[in-house]
Amino acid sequence: MSGGRGRTVRRRPLAGLSLLLAGAALLAAPAAATASDTSLRLDSRQSLRQQFDYAPDYEVNLPSFDAHNRACIRSRTASQHVTKDVFSLRRGAFHSTSILDAVRRAYPGFRATVNAGGWGSDAVEADALGRLYTLLEIRVGDGSLRTVLLYSTDAGRSWRLVSLPFKPPRTSPDGLISGTSASEHLVGWNLRSEPPLLAFWRPVSDWPGERACRMALYVIQPRFEGDQLVLPAPVLVSDRSLGVIQAAGDASFAATVGSTTYIVWAEVAPPDAPGAPTFVAAYDQTTGTLSAPLQVATARPPNDDHTTPGIVADGQGILHVLTGSHNTRFMYTHTIDPADATLWTDPVPVLSSGYVKPGLSQEGRGCQTYLSLVCTPDNALVIAFRQRRRGVDAVFGGRSYDALSVQCLEPGGTWSDARRVVYCSNNAGYAQYYHKLTIDRRGRLYLSLSYFRPCDWPANKRAANRYHHRMLLISEDGGTSWRFARLADFVNGAVAPASTDAVAAAAAPATDPAAPAPASAAATGTVTPPADAEQ
Repeated sequence: MSGGRGRTVRRRPLAGLSLLLAGAALLAAPAAATASDTSLRLDSRQSLRQQFDYAPDYEVNLPSFDAHNRACIRSRTASQHVTKDVFSLRRGAFHSTSILDAVRRAYPGFRATVNAGGWGSDAVEADALGRLYTLLEIRVGDGSLRTVLLYSTDAGRSWRLVSLPFKPPRTSPDGLISGTSASEHLVGWNLRSEPPLLAFWRPVSDWPGERACRMALYVIQPRFEGDQLVLPAPVLVSDRSLGVIQAAGDASFAATVGSTTYIVWAEVAPPDAPGAPTFVAAYDQTTGTLSAPLQVATARPPNDDHTTPGIVADGQGILHVLTGSHNTRFMYTHTIDPADATLWTDPVPVLSSGYVKPGLSQEGRGCQTYLSLVCTPDNALVIAFRQRRRGVDAVFGGRSYDALSVQCLEPGGTWSDARRVVYCSNNAGYAQYYHKLTIDRRGRLYLSLSYFRPCDWPANKRAANRYHHRMLLISEDGGTSWRFARLADFVNGAVAPASTDAVAAAAAPATDPAAPAPASAAATGTVTPPADAEQ
């Protein structure tokens, strides 16, 4: 493996094939082109209500779930910039609370939220004690930007904030920003009794490449002192980071096992490099120190922030990393031993078919962009991504088009074929779905998405019209079938809170980091509600 810092360790390749999605039925749409075409077929000229009678009575954005599977959803509009509330599920209904009241108390000159509708961080994360967290970029009176971490210690009824130590750079006229922040996502097995690890990246210098900028990547581990959240000094991870794309995909940059959080990132490279080196390092929660970085894979193309990678830990403590890509194929590797980031398998392609044109093999090649990644309670990996397809179906007469697809990897198997979930039936060519994938404590998958083409809007109106045809899909069978999510899915999925002590004990790190995770609701993501559960 070429390039990068640290030491690359190659071990045995992955073994065995086990298909999960082959022949599975996905969300059916009216008037499918053929009996076997079960994808959701959007018509961008009609609303979702007109096409599917989809007019949900919940906020349509990516949900997050606490230890009792109560959902939280941050508000959004069609704009990439706007948010104002968090909707928290309590006693069978969503209740909204303003997060901007806390912002105005801290910043009387507050003017607007920036990239807060999903272009940047828009998730609400929860810890095992039911405390909630959400990152926000804001513009203040002098026109400069600030990053704040809002937090709630009363299940979303009220919010406070702490200001992060870095000021974001100014945004460009089209709303793009060259540095921002992210938090570790709950993606299956990483529920903790502490706040999520935070990452920040800020420009260091220009770098050759249309999608490249050399960034300094930092992490901060917030902690509570009494009921106040405080931020220790940031820890530098790399001064050659490519940054992180959050507008679509938004895979977690970190995964915690016991008292160690493992961080993944891609770096800039020489212009003639074969790809972007992808590194992993271990952050010790006890000492606040970072291990030496280790290159575990190479993502294509080089110097393109679409190569944003993702990481998850399964129930045995095995770490799984997928690189990003830009219309090429993701690469996948995992650790040999639990909670040990020093030995990794040889990276393997995730998808090697789906785009066929003259000069390619009959299978063609894989074209994947924007990685979303979660781990299910049975340790299967599920990814969602934008797939460029050509010559593999009758859609648009075999011409190239972009779909939203999923793949699955069962334990001990290899990656399934890509399965198309959504596409626009009236527009070939480029499309953007701004998708994000998450999982609840029962193991149900939620896929948030919308539909956008830059050519449909003048450049000066794109930021305000970024998210049309917003929808939320749910899969209750590991990604085999999908349907529109309903309010009842959230209400019936929540369970009565256990005692605070019990939840904290379930989320506490095991003495032996290599030991299997405890079989508890907080640790496994699986909950069984009592008959008289109060939701």
